[in-house]
Parts: sequence; C-alpha cells; structure tokens
Amino acid sequence: MSEQTASPSTTSEERLLVALAHGSVILSFFGPIVPALVWTFQRRKSPYVAFHALQAIGYQMLTFWVGMAAYLLFVLVFMLIAIPLMGFAASNSRFEMTPFILQGSMFFFMFGFMGIYVLFGIVGAVSCLLDKDFKYPILGKWLEKYLGRGASPTDPLDADKEDQWMAAMGHASAILLMWGLFTPFAIWLTQKDSSPRLRYQSLQAVIYQLFAVAGYFVFMALYMFMFFALFAGAILMSGSPQDSTGAIFVFVFFGIMLIFMLAFALAIPTYHLFAMIAGIQVAKGKDYHYPLLGKFLARRMGNQPPPSAD
Repeated sequence: MSEQTASPSTTSEERLLVALAHGSVILSFFGPIVPALVWTFQRRKSPYVAFHALQAIGYQMLTFWVGMAAYLLFVLVFMLIAIPLMGFAASNSRFEMTPFILQGSMFFFMFGFMGIYVLFGIVGAVSCLLDKDFKYPILGKWLEKYLGRGASPTDPLDADKEDQWMAAMGHASAILLMWGLFTPFAIWLTQKDSSPRLRYQSLQAVIYQLFAVAGYFVFMALYMFMFFALFAGAILMSGSPQDSTGAIFVFVFFGIMLIFMLAFALAIPTYHLFAMIAGIQVAKGKDYHYPLLGKFLARRMGNQPPPSAD
C-alpha cells in the first residue's frame, strides 16, 4: 500500500467521498456501484475524487476476478488432496478428523481472502480520511500512469482514459452474475451528457448480462422440471411389470439432465471469457462488440461510437 500526504487543496468533503468509495468494499457485490456513482458526480468537479473512485472500482472488480480464479484453483487442489485423504481416513481410524480439517481449510481460505479484500479497502478509506493519498499495491501506480495523473493529486486526468476504464469495469462486472449488471446500468443511466462510447459500452454490458441472467433462470427452471420429472417417472415405473420401459425412461431423462449440466458448465466460462475480452479491449481504447449483440445495438442506437485513436 502506498501513501503520501495529499495536497492541502483537497477538502474534507472530497476526502469523505473518497473514503466512501474505498470503504464500499464492505457492501460486497453491491460495492462497485458506490465508486461508480461517486466518479459520475465528481469527475468534472474533483480529479482527486475521480482518481480514487476509479481506483476503488478497479480494485473491487479485479479482486472479484482474481478471487474467482483463486477459488476454482483452490477447489481443484482441494479435491485432488481431499479424495485420497478421505479414502485413507476411511481405512485408518487415527485420521477421523481429516474431513473436519479439510473443510476447515476451505472455510479459512474463503473467509481469509474476503477479510484481506475488505481490509485493503478499509485501510484506503481511513488513509484518505487522514489526508493520505492512498494507492493500492501495483494497481494504484499503474492506474495513475494510465490516467495520466500529474504529480499533484488535484491535477486533471485524461477524460478519454477515464471513460475507457469505467466502461471496462462495466464489462468486468459480469463476474458478479445478476448483481453485476447494476454497475454498468448505473453508469449508463447517469452519463446522458457524457461520452457516447461510454454509454454504448455500458448499455451493451447491461444487455449482455441481462441475457445471461435470463438464461440462468431458464436453465434452472428446465433443470428442476427435468429433475422432478425423472423423480416422478422413476416412482411410477418402479411398480411397472415393463421394467425395460422404466429403465429406458430413466436413462433418457438422466442423459438429458447430463447434457444440460455439460451445456451449463461450458456456458459459464464462455460468458466470462467474452466479458473479460471486452473489458481488456475497451480499456485499450478499442470499440468492442459482443457477437451479434454489439453491432445490432449500435444500429439501434442510430450512431456508431467514434473510432478510437491507437
């Protein structure tokens, strides 16, 4: 964590807004909305507040992505270790505590990660309240350079880079299924007089995530229908003299459920992959279009976002 004394020209109101942006980590999935709104209403008034709001939303979004990747890796390693240990514990009474140790390790990882995540945000909030120009490790200095921030915390930022970063965060919010769409929606709703590119990318992110949420609920509804149909069919067929008919029924329904599960397992990483590509491309200043959705939306809006300068 990097800290230096902020410029004397920063006001107590600015420091309070900055602390609010950093401290929003305690809101978990709803946290990114706060720095997005702080940036929206302060970007033309205070470069100091704008930078910290952009830094706060970047920290929260990137941490969710890193946390998800770390969690999946941990689960994979956990399963590779847990399965052999559980088998060994079953044949050796001296290891009866093994399941509790493994489960405890998993909870320790999850809550430990969340604790560190919240801690950095709280430290940032307190530091800014104490008139320190706080920067997150690695991200802070990189973002400062990316936004063209000067030596003084009150120096103006590159407005185009601000739009690109916030648009990228709108796409990155896809990591938070359902809850994530509120962030790009808030950006789109409050940027009516701002960059057309930012509004286009934000609206595109909202619609993309809405399709994903709708698809998720449709999948769950179909899956539950198939599950109960399989369950009811198995009961009805269990007393039937036509055992082959019951076996075929169970086999077909089980096969359909398996196909649904495989499709879901492929759809989730694909959904995240497109969102990640969109965020990276937009942060680089390029106009990203989701397959089918992007160009259709651009035509419906009546104007193509202006080409970006490379």
